[in-house]
Amino acid sequence: MTDGAFVSPVTAEDPEALAATEHAQSDLATSVRDLVDVCVRTRVDDETLTTVAAEVRDLTQRLLAHAQAGPLGIETTSDGRLRDHGNPMVGMRNPISPPLRVTGDDEGSMRCTFTLGAGYEGPPGCVHGGIVAAVLDQVVGSAPARIGRPGLTAYLNTTYRRPTSLGVEHVARGWVEEVDGWKVRARGEIRDPEGHVTAEARALFVVPRWAREHIGTPTGDAGEFSADDGTSARTRTP
Repeated sequence: MTDGAFVSPVTAEDPEALAATEHAQSDLATSVRDLVDVCVRTRVDDETLTTVAAEVRDLTQRLLAHAQAGPLGIETTSDGRLRDHGNPMVGMRNPISPPLRVTGDDEGSMRCTFTLGAGYEGPPGCVHGGIVAAVLDQVVGSAPARIGRPGLTAYLNTTYRRPTSLGVEHVARGWVEEVDGWKVRARGEIRDPEGHVTAEARALFVVPRWAREHIGTPTGDAGEFSADDGTSARTRTP
């Protein structure tokens, strides 16, 4: 949940060259994202499907010519921030990410406008419930990171009020309710174009022990907000 929330302690050697690489990586992911969507929807003949499948396998081998062995992790980007480009919700390099564009203020109130297509279908014409929960996890989880407390999800209780439709623009929001030491309780919701809540969530995020020494009291440029162990603080709901 740290995508862009913190300035990287490492400086990119050549930000301009890195920015060009990031643009190419994003272009590739966008192209594959379009391929995933049309792969679900296409009605071409069997011969064409077989031919395209072979071409895709060839392209896969070209990319494997120089690929790291494991997952991507957190990287320093050309804008000097830490981002998880492999994230399935916000990852610029991940073709299965929408990707979500989450923005927020320094009090931990986050917002994201999104539209999901055929690759995310659950019930006919509707977004899969697991994807709905993932969207809420990402947006709500961005709130603790915004105030300098990037945590792992301890729980995410999701309530589905009505279907979240495919191909329709929705707005997801998340906000901090309470900070108690290394724990942050937050809430969020998704609304359709008519303003109806389609899903909502209550969540608890906990900063892992291995990360606490790097954070201390809230860090980064997330705003003036403090809550040490043994104390608690509340923020407004938006």
